[in-house]
Amino acid sequence: MSLPYLIVAGGTVLATGAALLWSMKGVTSLRDKEWDDLLLMLQPVHFRGLELVALDHIDPQGNQLKLEPSDMWALLGGPEGLRRMKQNAEVMIALAAYASRWNMVEASIVTERMRQDAIMLRRALFRIRIDAILHRRPMRFPFYLHQAASSYYLMLRRLLCLYEANHAGLHPRLAAAL
Repeated sequence: MSLPYLIVAGGTVLATGAALLWSMKGVTSLRDKEWDDLLLMLQPVHFRGLELVALDHIDPQGNQLKLEPSDMWALLGGPEGLRRMKQNAEVMIALAAYASRWNMVEASIVTERMRQDAIMLRRALFRIRIDAILHRRPMRFPFYLHQAASSYYLMLRRLLCLYEANHAGLHPRLAAAL
């Protein structure tokens, strides 16, 4: 093998390892938190706006072009709303994992589903952020907004249903925080 290939391969391995460590740092720091501490970390997201955008994507009706991209952007709270969604996603996953204290099997499955939703959320937010940095509004922008909203909405619904079924005493506080 030649030296340039080894350098590229080594750089790729290092970058992948660094990204993995960086992503695990947030998860491990949340793992040790108590339920009340996790709840306090949640930031408010305009639920009705989120629900409108998400359901426009998840549950299509007769007029599938009713929400314009600028309307979706405003309903989701713009860049601040998207930032809150990203931060809340990690906290919601930690809250789902916390529920494994009461129901290990269901909480593990729901947590993994939420992790998959979070991957879709982060991917959509990354694409939105790159397009904003490059000062372009591609034709796919509304699809990224739909994807982000629906992924976050599914995470939120999964978490609320998990707590409703497994710890009804904490459900009202969780619902109020979300």
